[in-house]
Order: sequence, then structure tokens, then C-alpha cells
Amino acid sequence: MLLSRTISGAVAEYAGWRAIYVLAAILTVALAVVLSFLIPRLEKRPATNYFRLLGSVFTTVAQHRAAAPTILISASAFCVFSLFWTSLTFLLSAQPFSFTVGQIGLFGLAGLVGAVAARRAGMLHDRGWSVPASGIALTLLAVSLVGAWLAQSSVIGLIVVVIVLDLATQATLVLSQTRLLSLPGQNRSRLNTAIVVSNFLGGAIGSAIAGPLWATGGWTIITGTALGIVIVALLVWTLTRRGALIDQN
Repeated sequence: MLLSRTISGAVAEYAGWRAIYVLAAILTVALAVVLSFLIPRLEKRPATNYFRLLGSVFTTVAQHRAAAPTILISASAFCVFSLFWTSLTFLLSAQPFSFTVGQIGLFGLAGLVGAVAARRAGMLHDRGWSVPASGIALTLLAVSLVGAWLAQSSVIGLIVVVIVLDLATQATLVLSQTRLLSLPGQNRSRLNTAIVVSNFLGGAIGSAIAGPLWATGGWTIITGTALGIVIVALLVWTLTRRGALIDQN
């Protein structure tokens, strides 16, 4: 996702923004063709009512005490991630930076450093540190947003913020998904559906509110809103860290 920002910035710089959608459409069709050959054929299963199938996702989440708070924390982190990155384009394209879309896209490379660094977050879950590590990641995310507000006029400062924010976000997402899929039972696909859909709903909300918030109060209200979302996630973590989040039933 972060690398796509860099690529799309470069494409838009030299071929215009419409070229990004043409390229994405071509790649999507190519991927569909490749997957049609690679995905194994499954045995035909009895027909299931689609709405009943969707309902079973909610039923599965309700069966596990750890599921709902884990999903909420993860979706909140992705909402903040999307809100930050969408708004960062507004900040960097305005004064005093006035960067081009290609230059803004290069910030995705800095974010990639943080995301790659968080790949080992799953090991913390394996060692039994999943819940405390999630609290640390959320705290780091909150600190990065304060730093984002303080560094709004500094390129170097924003690069550091991007690395830390992406590290904290990715760690939160990895720990949340790993914890969720470690719950007992045979319905992990439904739990995975719940967290992935919730993450993208959170991301969509973050992107949707970025424009109105920027128009209302600029970078200050952007970082303030994002910080408020993280504080809510931290509150959920605090209230459930000794109860629901560690419940393996």
C-alpha cells in the first residue's frame, strides 16, 4: 500500500492522474487471469444463503470475548493510518512545501521502512506479549501524532513521524490479526473476514473525513482527530487488557 503511493505519485507526475487508474485496471485484469490458473479448484459445497453466511460472521465474533475489542483497536489504527496519509498530501502540497505529487509519493518509501520494521511484531504474540505490545504500539502511535503536529513545517521531522507512525500502525495490525486468528475454533475465516472488513471500513472513514477536517482546521484538527481516535483505542485496550483481550474462549 505504501509502495503504491510512491508508484502512483511517479505515474501521476509524468502521465497524469488518469493514467494511475488505467494502470490499476490493467494490473487488476492481469492478476485475475493469473489467479484463474493458480487458485486450486475446490469441491462443490452445499448452497448456503448469502445473508445467513454474513450473519454467521457476527455470530462468530460474538462467541469470543477477545474478538470485538481486538477488531475495534485494529480498525481504529487503520482509520488513523488512512486519515494521516490522505491528509499528508494536503499538507505537503501546500505552503511552505508545495511538493509535486511525485515528491509526495516518495514519503511512501519512508513509511515502508517502518512497516518492514514491524514485521516481527508477530513474534511478540508467540512469546505471550501480544496484549502489552499492543498497548505500547498504540502509545507510540499517539506519540507520533503529537510529533506530526509539532513537525508540520519540517521535512526531516515529518519523515521521522512517518516511520514511527507506520511502525506503530503495522505492529498494531499484525498483533491484532495474530491474536484474533489464534482464538480456538474452526471459524478463523469468519474472524479474518470480520477484521479485514472492519479495517477497510475504518480506512474508508479516515479517508472520507480527511478533506472536510482539512478544510475546517488544517493539520491541527487532522492530528487532533487522529489522536482522539487513538485515545479511544487505548481506552478500549486499558479496559479489556486484563479481561476480554486475554480471554482465549
